[in-house]
Amino acid sequence: MPTLDAPEHPLSVILRAAFAPQLESGDVDLVVLDAGSAFEVQADEWTLRLEGWPVAAGFIALDEEPSTLSERRAALDAALDGQHLAGLRHANILLDDAIVAVLEDSGDQVSAILAQLIAITGEDLLADDASA
Repeated sequence: MPTLDAPEHPLSVILRAAFAPQLESGDVDLVVLDAGSAFEVQADEWTLRLEGWPVAAGFIALDEEPSTLSERRAALDAALDGQHLAGLRHANILLDDAIVAVLEDSGDQVSAILAQLIAITGEDLLADDASA
């Protein structure tokens, strides 16, 4: 049964640290599933599920997923604000790029797009801004 009471599982500790401001404001919830073998970060328009320790599987689900790739990319961009991306990037760094790896391996297009967004570093963002 899902619970909001996250145990002191290492993944729970990392996700709580990475999403601390959003958890405190109620913008996201951390939900524990399967007796602590899976965790979900749930926001209004998306859910990130991570399974195993070390993290072995994961995917993102949008509440409304369009049918075309370009629409999916736009929907993901609309669903994730800067704080969400910052939390995802922080968690990914704390997990030594495990989130990007499992999203890329998921076989899901939206998850692969998110992996690309998370993998963008500060230097990449500055380069994108300079070329714009």
